[in-house]
Amino acid sequence: MKLIKNSSTSVNVGRILFFAIFIAICLASSYNTIIGIQCLINAIAVLGIVLVSGYTRQIHLGQAAFIGLGAYTSGILMTKAGMGFWPTIIIAILVSMAAGILLGIPTLRMREGPYLAMVTQIFGEIIYVLLLNLEGLTGGSFGLTGFSSPSIAGHSFGTKRELLIITAIFFVACFFVAYRIAKSKYGRFFLSIRESQDAALSVGINTTKYKLTAFAICSAFGGLAGVFYTQCYGYLSPEQFRWSISLNLISMAIIGGIGSLEGGVIGAIVLTFLPEVLRGFSAQWRMITYGILVILVLAFLPDGVISLIGKKPSEIAKMLRERTELLFTDEKAKRKKALKIRD
Repeated sequence: MKLIKNSSTSVNVGRILFFAIFIAICLASSYNTIIGIQCLINAIAVLGIVLVSGYTRQIHLGQAAFIGLGAYTSGILMTKAGMGFWPTIIIAILVSMAAGILLGIPTLRMREGPYLAMVTQIFGEIIYVLLLNLEGLTGGSFGLTGFSSPSIAGHSFGTKRELLIITAIFFVACFFVAYRIAKSKYGRFFLSIRESQDAALSVGINTTKYKLTAFAICSAFGGLAGVFYTQCYGYLSPEQFRWSISLNLISMAIIGGIGSLEGGVIGAIVLTFLPEVLRGFSAQWRMITYGILVILVLAFLPDGVISLIGKKPSEIAKMLRERTELLFTDEKAKRKKALKIRD
């Protein structure tokens, strides 16, 4: 029991240290600050994807649509209704969650497969078309701008550094909520659905209810990410929420480790910073290099970058060697060799 407690304490210390280093790097320059805000926005959205795709094995390709709903809800309320920043957070979360529930009720009754992926992708395109055509409300292709900054007691938090701190606080709150859910009975039910939906049904678990719960939470996280997206960029356009953004977000979850909340966060940070690190390359070589790195991670680290954390160099080398053998060894030749050795 004491060993478990000590292990939990060391994990928490590691999380705090990692986050403190990340914030310090972000505050080192104004450029890093903007990228840091983008990392945290993506991380909030990816936490939701981990709960849906990592914990219940439902392929979600529409998170950008919920980010767009949250962003435009907040932006419209500030520009059209004169509302302050803070109340728009609650409304944006509720709007995105309501949309997620309405979408999930018919879709999540289906069996495992590509159904949710197809529906969420189509939903994303529907949201894009609506944002593009409701010009009187959203500004259409001209976009939306003129958002008010967060303020408390008359003090406006208008600088990017202040926005980074506020976003970081909300990210920590989201991570805490997601972590508590993952460790609660809901998390255990989510995992049972992932392992075998039939087995979960056989012991009386209402799989549709819990899949819908995970999807609603994911949608809420997307809406919250959208609110800070509005503040970070100061401009909204329907093009910012196309399906390709959802693909990037689920790639972050997979690269980091889709079965782990920490992995999702690491994936969001790595894949947000990586294109910036590769800025020195030409556009074509940047995309090629980015693609090769992603493929290498998927090939040699199927459980994501998080699988490297806490391992000794010798253990990492052994893991990579075994993975290389699995990828490149001819199984027929390997079996024949084994049979010869036995003979």
